[in-house]
Amino acid sequence: MNMSHQGNAALSLPEPLEFGATCAQACYWRRCQRSPGDPCLNIAARWRLEGPIQIALMERAWQQVVDRHEVLRTEFVEQDGQLVQRVLPHAQFRIRHVDLRGAPPPEQEALSERLGREEAAAPFDPFRPPLLRITVLQQADDRAHMLLTTHHLAGDCWANLTLVREFAAICDALSLGATPHLPDPPMQFGDFASWQNAWLAAGGAAAVEQYWIKRLDGLANFMVPTDRAPPAHPTRRGDIFGMMVPAGVAEATLAAARARGATFFAFGLATFAALLHRWSGHQDILVTTQIAGRDELELETVVGPFINTLALRMACAPETRFADLLDETLATVGEALENGALPFEKLTDRITLPASDRRGALHGVNFQVLNSAFLKDTRAGAVALRGFPSLSPGAKRDLDVYLVEREVGWRAQCEYDPDLFDEATVAWVVRSFVELLAAVSADPARTLADLPFTPPMGAPSGAGRRLQSAAARPVAVDVAAVEVMDSASPDAPAEDNSVRAERLVQLWRAAVRCDDPPPGASFFELGGDSMRAARLVARIHDAFGQRVGLARFFQNPTLAGLAERLGVELDSGPSAPVTGYGDDGDEDWRIMEVSPRGSRTPVIGVNSVETLFALARDFGEDRHIFGVRLFEPGKPHGIAGKTFPEIAADYIEVIRAVEPKGPYILFGLCVHGVLALEIARQLRDAGDVVEMVCVVNAWHPTYARRLNFLNRQLVRLNDVSWNLRRVFRREKTFVEFLGNYRLAQASGLLQLAVRLGLIDRAPTRTGSEFNDDFLLTLMQARDACEPRGVSGPVMQFLGPDTPKWPGIDRTLGWKGVVNGAIHVHDMPPARPGPDDPGVACIVTHFGRMIETGAARG
Repeated sequence: MNMSHQGNAALSLPEPLEFGATCAQACYWRRCQRSPGDPCLNIAARWRLEGPIQIALMERAWQQVVDRHEVLRTEFVEQDGQLVQRVLPHAQFRIRHVDLRGAPPPEQEALSERLGREEAAAPFDPFRPPLLRITVLQQADDRAHMLLTTHHLAGDCWANLTLVREFAAICDALSLGATPHLPDPPMQFGDFASWQNAWLAAGGAAAVEQYWIKRLDGLANFMVPTDRAPPAHPTRRGDIFGMMVPAGVAEATLAAARARGATFFAFGLATFAALLHRWSGHQDILVTTQIAGRDELELETVVGPFINTLALRMACAPETRFADLLDETLATVGEALENGALPFEKLTDRITLPASDRRGALHGVNFQVLNSAFLKDTRAGAVALRGFPSLSPGAKRDLDVYLVEREVGWRAQCEYDPDLFDEATVAWVVRSFVELLAAVSADPARTLADLPFTPPMGAPSGAGRRLQSAAARPVAVDVAAVEVMDSASPDAPAEDNSVRAERLVQLWRAAVRCDDPPPGASFFELGGDSMRAARLVARIHDAFGQRVGLARFFQNPTLAGLAERLGVELDSGPSAPVTGYGDDGDEDWRIMEVSPRGSRTPVIGVNSVETLFALARDFGEDRHIFGVRLFEPGKPHGIAGKTFPEIAADYIEVIRAVEPKGPYILFGLCVHGVLALEIARQLRDAGDVVEMVCVVNAWHPTYARRLNFLNRQLVRLNDVSWNLRRVFRREKTFVEFLGNYRLAQASGLLQLAVRLGLIDRAPTRTGSEFNDDFLLTLMQARDACEPRGVSGPVMQFLGPDTPKWPGIDRTLGWKGVVNGAIHVHDMPPARPGPDDPGVACIVTHFGRMIETGAARG
């Protein structure tokens, strides 16, 4: 890292740091050279301040913000034809304070509005940092507007939110007379710029670039009708028109999107494309949108221009049903996100469009959805900061349509170029968009030609008017309650035993992935695991109407044992029915017994059972081995909203119900391994003895964030390539592979595949449809935790998918955190069945250590 700050204060560097510029910065710089002072390169936001206005304190806080972020202290120079960003040791910051307290109250708002517009469009000098301005328009001792303006060379909308959050936190400390202690940014923008340039130079974007060239091949220069021809000398002005979306329309739209398995963004985009088709008469519609460009968690708080643009091309025809357009839009958005790493500036250099006096299709019409996280109110010391609609510094495109979530509801608004459009036309665009949202939410099966559409007043007879449907009319949205039908049917005749037996055998075969499993073979010896066990008992409940608790299943995890409990006779002989097996009775489902109590130190698996069965075969004599868990299919897990230490304390309560006092030996895989270490810490703090903790692939929650940027990218690539190898080995399907990744889940592609009948159900992120919410909640709590004060000894097993190249700590971040020995062993690849070499490796090393007592040495 090239941090030029320490302890939130600027360093005195012997010389400025220099980095190459990103593609986006180089593009912005060229625009600065062609059009000095172009206001379209400004980003403007504003807040209402309510509370005692202290300009000096605010200025100190903003100075510290500038000191924290190198890009705000950066000047741009050209060297050998290349743009270079040079980080200065210090950049003096001053707030512009405009005192309006002397003006009559009726005039203050009008003055604030006018000055706000002037400030938003005022040019920057890109040679002089900081490329950040704060103007305070003070209307009273306890009331003001704070205007924040940054230049695209140094930031974006997301970065502005980071700046305001940090400003508020610093003000909190300063107002109390304390020294602010914000965590240092995990990296600086110059580090990202260096990585991007190296990635592009190495050809990293070649495949993505080819996708976009093919996707946009043959693109026409799509443009919407304007009220007047572009002027010879554009004024570069911008303006915004907005309106609140009626609550009923917003609710109906959200419900319709969910019903179709679509995101609110995709639903809104498809609706907007339908409007553009009806208005322009074009069938090849192109709309751009922006993504944050911050796929890595570490980039979320880094200030700089990360935002990237995607081009979304959709085919519209009068006979197209909206539902079909939505499905196409979902696929288009999903593909665009998958290929979103290419800088948009690279694309615009490669795509040739017909000459035009307009901006052109790639800069013509844009659509975004901004949720409330972008506009969340906050406090800065004694002052409340309340966001309210921004003012346009200048129109970057012909039309920019937004759906913005505010505390009072959703707002539809459009930033536009007044050189091209009258306000009345833009107001028609926004109102027509809201009307179409209501129409398609009420009936997604309608064709585009049948949707309500009335051309703007004064529009010439043309494509838009010719396409007007005779059925076009205002639509009243009826947000009716959905009737829930009772699916229960009258009692059916008792099924034949052979049918029930065949159904059970088929479920068992699917769970263990074995064509002819012996009835007495253990589920875990056949390659089963906890997730498959949960899936099996849930499907048994669906098929037989009898609940088979996991705890009881683990007591006898065989096909014969299941048949006995279900009262099913297998071919091997009759089985007596078990009365009342549909209820867990008084047994505690949180406890999974593997071997009986003994005199030796018990081994406790945290949510991990399959390996315990293998361990018990060789080392279970006179040793209590059991698993503990907080999840059972069909039961609430109760960990939502709890911190990781609080969840660990819940597990300790279960452990003490079985073994009230230590010593203990703990075992866990992945996130459950991290949980086992936290449980051990709390037990030791309470005075109990924990002889050792054995974990598998347990990453310290902060370790990935501590890696440098290159290693983080390599770890990510390693994970993807390893999972792809599993697909090629037929250990998982390609659909399951996609389901592991947030991007595929968020794009709506998997839900689209379900609706098209390509797959039965969308896979979950964790691979388990029954405890997916539990695991995601647990992982979220882990990621928010930073374990410290953990004592050894610890045994860490590294699976073959774990990165092992130089620069990766083989303890996965626990070195320096664990006080004591950490024994690290590499595991061979797993192979389902009784001879799984991965499980055998754990049993060999872990078992020997607990048997010899080496853990206590």
